[in-house]
Amino acid sequence: MNKSEWLKKRIAGIGGSDAAAVMGLSPHKTNVELWEEKLGLRKAKDISQEDYVQYGIEAEDHLRRLFEMDFPRYEVHSDGFEILQNPEYPFIIGTLDGRLWDKERQVWGVLEIKTANILQ
Repeated sequence: MNKSEWLKKRIAGIGGSDAAAVMGLSPHKTNVELWEEKLGLRKAKDISQEDYVQYGIEAEDHLRRLFEMDFPRYEVHSDGFEILQNPEYPFIIGTLDGRLWDKERQVWGVLEIKTANILQ
């Protein structure tokens, strides 16, 4: 899936970035604004060119490699724009920052990456 397809598919569910708005805890949008976006009544603000978003995108691959260096028991796999969907609750979706393969236990896990401003 490419980025354009991924952006279109994200509108069909509630992902991690939407969770705070659903709960009424987001400083960026209300749960009503999110609901309007999901119904196509409101266009979501495009933040893709914001410095902090660009920094996060650029840093992700480096952070995955650093994680592997710090925790050699894991292999990190990235699926790019793959969206996972909860089979029991199909409105719950997510895009993983990485899948972790635990070489010792032979099980899969999830890597979630967050970046922040160094001054915060």
